[in-house]
Amino acid sequence: MGDEDQNYSLDEALVAVGFGKFQFFVLLYAGMGLVSEAMEMMLLSFIGPAVQAAWGLSSHEESLLTTVVFAGMLVGTYTSGIVSDNFGRSYMPCYKQLLLCLLVDIPSPHSSIDVILALVEIHSFAPLP
Repeated sequence: MGDEDQNYSLDEALVAVGFGKFQFFVLLYAGMGLVSEAMEMMLLSFIGPAVQAAWGLSSHEESLLTTVVFAGMLVGTYTSGIVSDNFGRSYMPCYKQLLLCLLVDIPSPHSSIDVILALVEIHSFAPLP
């Protein structure tokens, strides 16, 4: 009888582990990350037409701004997965948030669309430490 494998369902495992302070902070941290990403997408949808009118950009240049952000997210997320597999997943969220905090205001003072596109691409690539 001692050799029998005990099988637990997911519900039983979650009840056994419980929900404490650590789980609360993990959910809070993940939720803040999701909210910040959603706010960035919402800002892109509102800022794009305003920047197009203020700077006299073509519709191609205005849509390139959003495309660059999504391309940076695609490459950055894929690369952060590889880096996380090699160096550990516990460090990646901290590095990502630190880089996002450092890179969020860099594009602000520039008025050239080329410089802003490059800086937004780097900002979107933030998951890579």
